[in-house]
Amino acid sequence: MFRSILVAVDPDRRAEATRLLEVAAELRRSFDATLTLATVMSEWAVMLRAQRSVGASGLFEAAEARLAALAHSVAAVGEARYRVETGRAHRGILNAAASVSADLILLSSPAPKWQDSHAGGTKFLIFGAHHP
Repeated sequence: MFRSILVAVDPDRRAEATRLLEVAAELRRSFDATLTLATVMSEWAVMLRAQRSVGASGLFEAAEARLAALAHSVAAVGEARYRVETGRAHRGILNAAASVSADLILLSSPAPKWQDSHAGGTKFLIFGAHHP
């Protein structure tokens, strides 16, 4: 049923991400699907941090390493891919999903950092993009 599962996580919310990864690992086993972990960094955060450090590429490598560490902390996850996107959360998640041809997108709940004060929550924006 599902061939590619995207798990959108905020590595700073480790407990929620771990619970979501446990569910994702079970789905992966059930459907023999590929698993991709993704996170989205705001463009402003990337620009500000890049000005103070060695550059933006190091930020992406660090974010990917955090995703890998998170995946390895849940033994059942097994092999996974990692995506780091920038921009608004819903767009970054949809870009990551498109890049891996995801059949299923898993989001943790609640995710206060991913709220869009003008157009509703990230989940609403993602669902709306797929179901006009």
